Amino acid sequence: MPLEVLSHGPSTPDPSHPPLLFVHGSYCAAWVWAEHFLPYFARHGFAGHAVSLRGHGCSDGALTLASLDDYIEDVIAVAGELPAPPVVVGHSMGGLVVQHVLARHPVAAGILLASVPPSGLAASALHMAAFAPDVLFQLGLLQTMGPAAVSPEIVHHAFFSRLTPTEAVVHLMPRLQGESQRVSADLLCPPAPRLIDGQVPPVLVVGGDADLFLPVSALEETAALFKGELRILQGAPHGLMLDHAWWQPTADEMIAWLTAQGF
Repeated sequence: MPLEVLSHGPSTPDPSHPPLLFVHGSYCAAWVWAEHFLPYFARHGFAGHAVSLRGHGCSDGALTLASLDDYIEDVIAVAGELPAPPVVVGHSMGGLVVQHVLARHPVAAGILLASVPPSGLAASALHMAAFAPDVLFQLGLLQTMGPAAVSPEIVHHAFFSRLTPTEAVVHLMPRLQGESQRVSADLLCPPAPRLIDGQVPPVLVVGGDADLFLPVSALEETAALFKGELRILQGAPHGLMLDHAWWQPTADEMIAWLTAQGF
């Protein structure tokens, strides 16, 4: 199945750096990584590749019937076409997809940004219902009626810090899209990643304590399962790769960790 992959490499490739494979979250596609991350990591010597999962962006495939396993297969297929085992980076729903990829496919490392925890979003949905019911309602509108029905102000509140201008969010709105109903159900109580003998590559978990979708306890759960390093960014929102104030600190945290791993 043809999948959209956006790639950006350094002008002088560094063979010591593994390729990076970025996996987006719900309601978006590979474009979220092209705004800042792909060019920034290229300037630091890393070739980056961002996949649009089936039914997202310009990728083929029916979105309505797509399952979490389908998304996992998409990422494994793209990873297998890269010149070396990649560092796989996933955000939100994409983070849960990456967790399963780490358990099934040989990769160099994993980085999980504001990731859905292994246990799913049931607890997070209760958290949001209590602390951000307006966001929960708007997500329902996005799923059922599309981006035209959603308030840019609520999207701004849900994903970004106050330092990101509202006009920047308005610019992104037309590229939002619905998500697979099947995957949305899967995310509430997904199957746990099956770690074989506890053998996983190095893992970094990064998230913010101002994330309306995920409490810090969700990030801690993910780091504990994968015995990964945890970085809590004080004041950071959910949309780490797009937020005007937080995309570069997040990328710098990732680069520092990759360097410490010898990548």
